[in-house]
Amino acid sequence: MKKRVLTVTLNPAVDFTIEVPNFKIDSINKATHSRRDPGGKGINVSTALSDGGFITSATGFIGKENRDIFTSHFRKKSIIDNFIYVDGLTREGIKVTDTENEITTDINFNGIDLKQKDIDNFIIKYKKIIKGFDFVILSGSLPRSLPYDFYTLLAKIARENRVFVALDSSKEALLSSINSGFINLIKPNINELTEIYPEIQKATNREKTVDLLAKKLLQKVEIVALSLGEDGSKLYTRDRIYIANAPKVKVKTTVGAGDTFLAGFIFGLINTCTIKDALKTGVSWATSKITKYGPGLSKTNPPQLFCEKILIEEK
Repeated sequence: MKKRVLTVTLNPAVDFTIEVPNFKIDSINKATHSRRDPGGKGINVSTALSDGGFITSATGFIGKENRDIFTSHFRKKSIIDNFIYVDGLTREGIKVTDTENEITTDINFNGIDLKQKDIDNFIIKYKKIIKGFDFVILSGSLPRSLPYDFYTLLAKIARENRVFVALDSSKEALLSSINSGFINLIKPNINELTEIYPEIQKATNREKTVDLLAKKLLQKVEIVALSLGEDGSKLYTRDRIYIANAPKVKVKTTVGAGDTFLAGFIFGLINTCTIKDALKTGVSWATSKITKYGPGLSKTNPPQLFCEKILIEEK
């Protein structure tokens, strides 16, 4: 039977991407390209999976005042829409991409203020639909209206229904979810891991410190997928560490790269790949993503172009 995936985006955004070569602070800069895309980490995962030929359902909160950019995207990508539409405007996120130096600067706004009835309606819907899925991906920041441990509640409901739970968040939301014991997989980047474990920053041997912390995390989760940016990825399981390089490409934007990695990794697991092959799939998908603007996979540089360039060390 075909596996089913639900993505959860509680704090989506309309991403306004501006290309500014050699971007300088406190100066007049000239933009060479701009675009608006429906964003949010879970939505990005659904988009990438759609481009890979896998249909998902997506849920969370979207503001009614600018819903059209999302609903048209869902139709285009055949993403099944299970969102709760609430009063207000979905936030915007500004992404300034310096293509000469391959640097992206993010400016994020606060999300919608949710009413208690919105939260209650979401929980009712989530409890109803989660029973039909095999994987749930909880992604992104939380709106101010939600408590920091809201992902823990969603993970608990999912695990009660025997659903595999992947989490990609940060700060208190990440730490509380890890400690809950309800998460199967976490996908922090190195900065997010350092935020909750500041001893990494102070360590004389950062790599060894990260490895020891990952081993500690594996007492509570099954898989730690650590993004290292241009240095690739590290995947920790309870008996192995897998290290993958990142192929060198011309970077358009890194926005959504981690989400696309997670989509590729889940795609690999669904297609009964080994953990090692799923890691390679994730890295190849992320590499494809950073060669284009907007969410999803590049048609010009599809993931299969990069698979042979990805080497995985096992230890």
